[in-house]
Amino acid sequence: MLKYTLKRLLQSVITVLLIVSIVFLLMRLLPTDYYFREDELMKFTDEQKNERLEAEGLLDPPLVQLGNFFRNMVQFQVKKGRSYSLDQFIAAKLSGQGIDNPKNAKTSWNFNLGISRRIQYGQPVQKVIAEKFGISMKIGLISLAVSLVLGVVLGVLQARYKDGVFDHIGTAYTVFVNAVPHLVSYSLILIIGNQIFGLPAVYSSRNEAQSLILPVICLAMGSTAGYMLWMRRYMVDELNKDYIRLAKLKGLSTTKIMFRHVLRNAFVPLAQYLPYSILLTVGGSLLVESFFAIPGMGPMLSQAIPRYDLNLVQAIVMLYAALGVIGVFLGDLLMCLFDPRISLVGKGEAR
Repeated sequence: MLKYTLKRLLQSVITVLLIVSIVFLLMRLLPTDYYFREDELMKFTDEQKNERLEAEGLLDPPLVQLGNFFRNMVQFQVKKGRSYSLDQFIAAKLSGQGIDNPKNAKTSWNFNLGISRRIQYGQPVQKVIAEKFGISMKIGLISLAVSLVLGVVLGVLQARYKDGVFDHIGTAYTVFVNAVPHLVSYSLILIIGNQIFGLPAVYSSRNEAQSLILPVICLAMGSTAGYMLWMRRYMVDELNKDYIRLAKLKGLSTTKIMFRHVLRNAFVPLAQYLPYSILLTVGGSLLVESFFAIPGMGPMLSQAIPRYDLNLVQAIVMLYAALGVIGVFLGDLLMCLFDPRISLVGKGEAR
């Protein structure tokens, strides 16, 4: 287990670094004019532009820029307030001499992903992302909890009363959610919620509790249908297996069979994707957050790309790549907890 965990962790780090490197190098193929705002392009001379680009290392070869990016990604700050890159800090730490004598000084560290050049000019990228992180996380986790509870419960009831009225209603809901375009279903929810129940149509931090109701419903609607569909399918498959027939012959009630045996086994495949779903909540939903004017993570990437905020694009891609890789990794571990029959380590080799 430990060997597999370390191996997958190393693979995950390499995967994220490769994704970030490819995006970084592709960004460096763009013309250098994209590093300047419109007003700077008009007032700067060619010499001033070259001076700015040279000072920031943007005229170096792409591979040199990539190395500097990773080198300066983690910044250490000693008590006196000066910041140093990772290699500088390690060298001074080992020697105990040089940079403010960091061997005895109190230090702190932070990520240095550059500054935003268009969305919030001059602000550190990590600060720009942090401002949106909490809002998307809050909406995402609430909608995920709602969809998971409703989806699993309703899926169990569909399997329990297979081919009954409730099963047909649940199937019709699943077909409706998947067939109708999201904008149409979101508009229906907005009209009903705003006109009939008086719920806010636009997000407001002053009335956050009520203004989150409609976005959460819209965001949870599709996930609920997905959980219902898969939970019903897995449970119906489990109900047709031999150990269920044996349990019925032993006299166990249908309720005990459903919740003690069938539900646990049917939940194992869903458990693999649960960490991935939780981690992706920080990315928000582009359509929902744009529809309700929510200042979250969702619209940020679509805003940063056409405005050529390159540092922000790189940071968001890095975040999404890390979340995706970690989510898949945690999903494998969670499957082992739900089903002891699954082993991550085979005979003499990892899975």
